[in-house]
Parts: sequence; structure tokens; C-alpha cells
Amino acid sequence: MSVLKIATYSLNARWFTAVMATTMIASLSQLYGYEVIAPSFFLASLAILFSVVVFKAVQAVLFYKDALEEMLNPEKTLYFFTMAGAVSFAGICFSRIFHLYITANIFWYVAIGLWLSISLFSFSILFLHQKSADRKIEDVLHGGWFFATVGTQSTALLGVIVAEHATRHVVFIQVFSFGLWSVGASLYLVFMALIILRLMFYRFDSNTVLSPYWMNAGAAAITAITGVMLHRHIQLTGGPFVDFLPFLKGISLLFWSFGLWWMPFLIILAMRKLICSDEGLTFTVGYWEIAFALGLYADGTQQMVGLFDGQYLVIISMCFSIACMALWCFSSIFTIAHLARSSIWVPINNLTIDYVTPYSFKLHGRLFQVKEVVSEWLDQTIEGVLKKRYCIITNTNLTCLISYDILTKKWYFDHVKD
Repeated sequence: MSVLKIATYSLNARWFTAVMATTMIASLSQLYGYEVIAPSFFLASLAILFSVVVFKAVQAVLFYKDALEEMLNPEKTLYFFTMAGAVSFAGICFSRIFHLYITANIFWYVAIGLWLSISLFSFSILFLHQKSADRKIEDVLHGGWFFATVGTQSTALLGVIVAEHATRHVVFIQVFSFGLWSVGASLYLVFMALIILRLMFYRFDSNTVLSPYWMNAGAAAITAITGVMLHRHIQLTGGPFVDFLPFLKGISLLFWSFGLWWMPFLIILAMRKLICSDEGLTFTVGYWEIAFALGLYADGTQQMVGLFDGQYLVIISMCFSIACMALWCFSSIFTIAHLARSSIWVPINNLTIDYVTPYSFKLHGRLFQVKEVVSEWLDQTIEGVLKKRYCIITNTNLTCLISYDILTKKWYFDHVKD
């Protein structure tokens, strides 16, 4: 198996959150008056966006079966809304930092196309995909579903920014953006009801991946941001939505407050996982998701200052900004270190497993515990020799394929499925 294939297996749509987190740093730098460094962060986000798009394109072309499997998976399909979010935030930065309004318009059209296609496809999968008898709500539903809200609201937010510099069809853009904002807010309320049901009545293990649940707060923050921007634009331009100004103001405060209310619970869940789980500090793309959520709250809190004249909110916004920057730096260093020593860059089969039956394996000094053997089978098609293959789930919730050469009695690492 080639290095390229292993690399594409390690990549999923959640990596677009690294783009959005970096654009948030650029936006916050611009917002707080650090115009000198804002373009550098934005250019870094474009480099990340280009890299992720290239790898996803390679995955879709060369390994289309695996890409299709990811798209058809009800647990992962809503992650693709991160693509619309990444494009939208890039367009926002083009408008705010470089004042390239035509470029922002083009990115808005692309974001609308992505949002529409992903919405139709993803929700069709959730509604119409054949449900197995053993499919459980706790296995499918998670905080990552809020990326549907993030992708919708970011597209609406870019629409509001486009309307600020538009000379024609301003009312239409307002109507379209208001409609998207309403859809995103409705999705948030529906998903939040399901998440509360999930947390209250279903088992929530200590080793559950927590980073997607930070989108509970991040989606609320971007809903508030979009509401505030709509309020500001309508207040300046007038039009048919003037009567909705009190509604926008109240709903924006509602979402901002509700998302802020979630954060202590997210911290409690993180502390519980740190205490009860023996995983230690392992790399995950989820650090980017948390940084993105904190950046959204920093921006949203700053927007609330202009809406309610609450100068005390400036301190809260600064605290979120500092936390976002610190976690962004940590995520960047951790990602670079992970890629430098990751198995996607080393020769295949650089692996040892402790026992004849899959139990644990050590790769470059890092120990992975085999939490569950999903399936096992004999395969004589691998390099013309008879091997026994295992599909396993590790303690870091990675689904991997490993194989055992019956003749040489050696173990081989094949690839990471997720």
C-alpha cells in the first residue's frame, strides 16, 4: 500500500475546521487592530484549504469507494458542511482584510452551491438511508451534527457582507441571508433537543470523542454573529425587514447566552475524560474544532458589544481571543509534530504487536490498545500470500486494518480506515 493511500485514509472532512480556525485568527487580528499580521494568518488558511482540497480530491478520484463510504455514513455525512464553512470564511476574510469584494461574491456563490448540494445529499442520507436494526442513536448522533448549522450560518454571514457592498439585488440578498439564518437557527434547535436527549437518556462513555461537542457552543456563537450582522445591516439600509429588528436582537442574545451556558459542561466532560481515561495526550483534529469554537465566541462577544453597548463584554471577548490563539498555536505545533512522526510518512509494516491475537501495538514509541475487533477473515490476495486480516478499533477510536502473515508469523499495519 502506498504512502499516499495511507495519507488519504487519515484525512476526513473535519480537517476543514483547521481552515476555519485559522481564518478566525485572521478575523480577530483584524478586529482588534492588528492589521499587519491578519493577512499572514489568512494566507496560511488558504494554504491549508488548498492542501486539504487536494488530498480530498485525490481521495475521491483514486479511492472513490472509501470516499463514498465516508459520504454515505450517517455518522460522518454532516461533516461535509465544513467545506461550505471554510469557503464562506475565506470569502469573509477576502472582503474584510483585502477588500476584494468581487472575490468575496465569487466565494459566496461557491459556498451557496456547496451548501445546497451538501444539504440535499447529507439529509437525504439521514432520511432515506437504510437503517439497520442495530443502529443506535448514541452511535450516530454527536456534536459534529452542528457543523450543518455552522455551514449554513457562515454562508448566510457571507451573504450579509456581500449585501453591504452590493449595488443591485440588495433586498434579494437580505431575504436569502435571512432565510439561511432561519434555517441554521432551526437546525440548531432541533439538534440541541436531540443532543440533550442523547446526554440524558443514553450512555456517554468517558472515552467518547468530545471535540465535536464544542460545536454546540460554536454553532450558537455563529448564529448570534449572523443575527447581529443582519440587525446592523438592516438598521442601516432599511427595507422590508425593519420590523424584525427587535426579533433579531433578542434571538441573537438568546443563542449567544445558550452557547455560553454550554461551555462549563464541556469543561466538566473534558475533566472527566482526563481523569477516567488512560489515553493521555494524543493528537486529534478536534483541537482545531475547539480553537474554532473559541474564536467564534470571541468574535460573537465583540459583536454583542456593539449591539448592547456592554463594555464589560470586551473583557470576556479578549479572554476568548487569548484562549483561541493559545489553542491555535498548540494545535499547529501538535499537528506539525504529528505529521512529522506519523505513520503516513514512514515505510509500511514498521509495526510490532505484542501478542498472537490482536491486543496492542507499538508504532514509533506510541502504544495503541486494541479496544475491539470488529471482524477477522483470511485473505490470500495480499501480495500473493495467505494472511489473516483484522478490522480493529483502537483506544483512540481509530478504525484500522492489520494483517498477520501466517507463513512468516509477522504482523503488518495496512491502513487507517477513518
